[in-house]
Amino acid sequence: MISESKYSLVVPVYNAGKDLFQLHQEINRSLDGKIDFEIIYVDDFSLDDSWNRLKEIKNFDSSQQIKIFRLSKNFGQHAATLCGFQHASGDFILTMDDDLEVLPTEFEKLIIEQKNSDSLVVYGEYFQRQSIFRKFLKFCYKQVARLEGAKKGRGSSFRLIESELARQLVNNHRHFVFIDEFILWYTSNISFVKVENNPKPITKSRYKLGQLFDTTGKVLIYSTGIPLKFVTYLGFTLAFVNSIVGSFFVYRHFVDKIAVQGYASLIVSILFSTGIILFSLGIIAQYLRTILKNINNAPLYHIDEKQC
Repeated sequence: MISESKYSLVVPVYNAGKDLFQLHQEINRSLDGKIDFEIIYVDDFSLDDSWNRLKEIKNFDSSQQIKIFRLSKNFGQHAATLCGFQHASGDFILTMDDDLEVLPTEFEKLIIEQKNSDSLVVYGEYFQRQSIFRKFLKFCYKQVARLEGAKKGRGSSFRLIESELARQLVNNHRHFVFIDEFILWYTSNISFVKVENNPKPITKSRYKLGQLFDTTGKVLIYSTGIPLKFVTYLGFTLAFVNSIVGSFFVYRHFVDKIAVQGYASLIVSILFSTGIILFSLGIIAQYLRTILKNINNAPLYHIDEKQC
């Protein structure tokens, strides 16, 4: 065995019913006999027969400790993963997607790196197959995220996390969680390892474009102060520019005795300034909406059915 520790493998599942047996067989083939592990599947309210397939896997595979959970609605990949964290019993937690974009054999690299570096978190970095537009959105997000730290934006769903740290995420984030960003709130003891892509992954798309925009917006609001900083700097900049322009026209009117014409430019200036104000209020409103949800204790997830 490559490690004496026990591992909990958490796999969030969404609309992967026809491929779940292949996924489960690949996990067993890759990890059985190499590490002591349990498997936790969390069905994020799939619209296909994923839940029935998971029950079949649990009933027919008695050689592994398998826990399965079905959420009562679609809460999202990170919430489903957090559900797995809460019910994990291992010393360390491994996570991966249900599309086999990276084969579970690559977990060995993460485990060895953790043993050598004693890191609390180890990420597997790999080339993600995405459309050009999705790559562009992810690139923009990473550039913004790295304004607040070099390690921001580098996370992936193929990861190893020390279980106590994972439980801190469960206990302290009750409405929205973006695991890779919030981990940086707790530790800088993070390592990154190059892993190989699976040449034959399961073809599926986890997020629609609207969900990508929504998730990115929530991450910026919850994990950074960038939007508020932007509004602050924009306000100071506009105030400075307007004071210079205003001083110029006052000078021309009183000193040069020149009548100042500019009704059209005045209207344009007012409309532009009003637009900026409304935009800024919109950003602040998003923060207030977030605060309201937290005050009302909106649930991160709710389990509808489980078999442990």
